[in-house]
Amino acid sequence: MIIPCKSCHSIFRLDSKLLKSTGSKVGCSKCGEIFKVYPPRVNRRRYKRVKTCNLISFLSFDKTGKLISNGLGVALDVSQGGILLETPYSIETGLIVLATTDRENHLFKVKGKLLHSTETSNGLYHSGIKFIDIDWKVKAFIKKLIKEYNCQGYNLFIAIAKKSNKPKLSSLPNKIRNAC
Repeated sequence: MIIPCKSCHSIFRLDSKLLKSTGSKVGCSKCGEIFKVYPPRVNRRRYKRVKTCNLISFLSFDKTGKLISNGLGVALDVSQGGILLETPYSIETGLIVLATTDRENHLFKVKGKLLHSTETSNGLYHSGIKFIDIDWKVKAFIKKLIKEYNCQGYNLFIAIAKKSNKPKLSSLPNKIRNAC
């Protein structure tokens, strides 16, 4: 890795394998300045994310199995490890069950755990959900989401509007129209 001196801005080459995760003190050979250098930030994502824009229904359960909340959201992206769901309100913590159907009306369900639910600037919520019990069913779920997204012309609501005069895209609520 290449690092600049904090004082004289001289450039040096340094093997990042020599650095501690908490940072290591190094000295500039030109000006003698001692400063701390950190290893390059590693991408914490384990799996590649794929952008989607699919409607997903969800159910949220507490530890006892009692239903806390349910609703519809838009899957913004998906990976083998999880999904980012946009909803009009915050999802309650607990076990999450996600469900969607394909064009042949086959139902796909997958379990997940809520990692975070944060409010965005437009008043919607983004909820990161980690898949639980990852197996071939989860992989099939992800493939179906991506396939449906690609088959719908990248926007479900535009595809609906193209198929009939009702509903027109302009007649859909702003939150839904702007979701994708």
